[in-house]
Amino acid sequence: MNLYHIQSTVHGVNRVASFLEDNYIGIAWSGTGDLEQAPPELWKEQLVQHYRLDESELASTLATLHMFANLMQDGDYVLISDNEWTYVGDIGDYYYDDSTGTENDLICHRRGVTWLGRIPLAELNDKVQALLKDSSTLAKFEHPVSQAQLDRGLAVGIAAEATNSLSTGVDEATIQAAIHVLKEALHSEEEELRIRAATAILQYAKP
Repeated sequence: MNLYHIQSTVHGVNRVASFLEDNYIGIAWSGTGDLEQAPPELWKEQLVQHYRLDESELASTLATLHMFANLMQDGDYVLISDNEWTYVGDIGDYYYDDSTGTENDLICHRRGVTWLGRIPLAELNDKVQALLKDSSTLAKFEHPVSQAQLDRGLAVGIAAEATNSLSTGVDEATIQAAIHVLKEALHSEEEELRIRAATAILQYAKP
């Protein structure tokens, strides 16, 4: 399991709200077409044909496309940020959405995301702060995910969300049981288990 950070500003437009509301993350360079339908050796041809990139930019873009389409895996984690918060998501599969066109300012390369919660920027440790400061479009956390220490902040956010979910039709006893599971799961030695155990129950509590 890996952790990534993706820039949420694309062509000068902040996409945080869109990513959160529509449950996805994405990158530009839509002119390449569906990355799953073409071998990687053709990606370079498409980039050269559609974009003006020098050799350095071309190499960087190819690396980003490869990371987004191939290296990221279902079940990895991703971070996006605004001025106050970092949002943590569980990544799904890659897909290409050209339903609104393929202009350069559109985001067609996408991955579905289940958003798990948010953490104040000020509460992130130094390793995660360094990841967020990476200027790359997409950056990988080069440490074991457990060293990100995201679960402690998420625990507060998810528990608060559960407390506010009574209107969904789930009885209070069930929500309290979910919070209990969350607290118990926080004692697991594996961060993935700690987060997933709580998330699975609280996702069930959503309408």
